[in-house]
Amino acid sequence: MSEITIRLLKQDEVLSVLRPMSAYAFRATPPLPEPAEWQKYYPPAGEASYFAVFEDEKPVASAASFPMTLNIRGQLYAGNGLGVVSTHPTGRRKGYARQMLSSIFAQLYEQGVAISTLYPFRESFYTRLGYTTFTQPKRIRFAPQPLQPLLKKSWNGAVELLDIAQGYDLYQEYIRTRLPQIHGMGLFSPNFKLPWRDKNGQWLAIARVDGTIKGMMTYKISGHGGTLEASQFWYDDIQGRYLLLEWLARHIDHVQTVEMILPPFERPETWWPDLNVQVSSIEPPLGRIIAIDKLAGVHTGAGSFSARIHDEYCPWNNGTYRFATHEGQLQISPSATADCELSIQALTSLIYGTNEPATFALRGWGDPSTELQTVFSRMFPLQQPYLFETF
Repeated sequence: MSEITIRLLKQDEVLSVLRPMSAYAFRATPPLPEPAEWQKYYPPAGEASYFAVFEDEKPVASAASFPMTLNIRGQLYAGNGLGVVSTHPTGRRKGYARQMLSSIFAQLYEQGVAISTLYPFRESFYTRLGYTTFTQPKRIRFAPQPLQPLLKKSWNGAVELLDIAQGYDLYQEYIRTRLPQIHGMGLFSPNFKLPWRDKNGQWLAIARVDGTIKGMMTYKISGHGGTLEASQFWYDDIQGRYLLLEWLARHIDHVQTVEMILPPFERPETWWPDLNVQVSSIEPPLGRIIAIDKLAGVHTGAGSFSARIHDEYCPWNNGTYRFATHEGQLQISPSATADCELSIQALTSLIYGTNEPATFALRGWGDPSTELQTVFSRMFPLQQPYLFETF
């Protein structure tokens, strides 16, 4: 029988273990990327933890864990992003990925992490591990010509253009003002994205009014007559939005198409007449509760209930809890009785506001009564979480 070991990698092991495994899983190969090229896309030392499964001392599965701060219904929590989860073909269909993730969950719990997020290769694989799916971000495309009338408007503001290397500190300062405002949003530390800064492959358009930043957009241009690809489009108010749209209007003789990534709650089809926005969806992230007891303080509506929670992969969460709103915030305490049974997927869905409670029984997530479903909906209204960070 093979000897199986799951452990945290030392820094000098990361390159030799993750490079072949993650490149084989996620890139066009062969050849494998050169070490220097591969390292360009990974965060600096100290900004990630790397794990691997060894079968008779040979690595057969690996993953990376990235610390982040997450907004859950207006409260900020210690969170995590799991990335580059990959298994060598010789280790597939043996349960190694599940075992590795269980081991990572235990370490996250010991570190005080409340929530884990990831981007899946297949949603159903991770929903079985306790994750629930977010609403999908949007990718939109439109021709900039209909924005031409904006060039004749007076906006009492201006847009400054920098490359991202020049404007990185301003960008980080601004993006952190968004975190407390957007449910589901996660942010890495500023150091995490230093490779992105150093690559310097994005323009940064900064909308200001009377010296105050009102919005930012990062983008690149594929070439004359090509596409302006805006990877981020942020604004504080209407003035900030239209200053940035007016900036796009300045490119009507430069590019044929604008492509933009937006949160699921944006309504770009209403921004301007004749824009004829084409909307498609992007792969959604997933989230899961790591530690129920860390989630006290979430902003909730009036109500209370008790539930017996089942969590196969984070067994410390198993138990019966009372969830009650006090002065607009969630309180969590042990309970001797339970009004219903809920899986960790159901509780995560309530926290994030992603699924109607009436579907829980259908999904195999529990047995709440119709009356309890009404309580759930009042305490945890449906939301459209937006993770933002990609990894």
